[in-house]
Amino acid sequence: MANKKAKKNVKKIAKKSATKKPAVKKLVAKKSKSRSKRISNKSLRKTKGSKRKGPDKTIAIIALLLNVLVIPGLGSLIGGKTKAGIWQLILAVIGGLLSIILIGIPILIAAWIWGLVTGINLIQESN
Repeated sequence: MANKKAKKNVKKIAKKSATKKPAVKKLVAKKSKSRSKRISNKSLRKTKGSKRKGPDKTIAIIALLLNVLVIPGLGSLIGGKTKAGIWQLILAVIGGLLSIILIGIPILIAAWIWGLVTGINLIQESN
């Protein structure tokens, strides 16, 4: 009696494992196909577009003008340099608030120069 139950259990396990293996193979095949599609899409993107990394030329010029004429950091944010833009904005605001005590004037000038340099770098990075 115990042998019959053991044989049935072995047969059930064998059937389950036999049905699971093709499913695993299908999943592996699907993964490899999607990976090949991703690789081909990446290669298409590389060949289609140009090799530039920076922003467009007009956006870079607008970013420089905003950094110089409006407030330092605003143009950097628009140009895609978010960390530098946020810090420039913080320095400009702190410098503007502290300019009442005359300590903020050098801070404001430093933020303005940093914004100018960032704007020039954006123009150089663009094509």
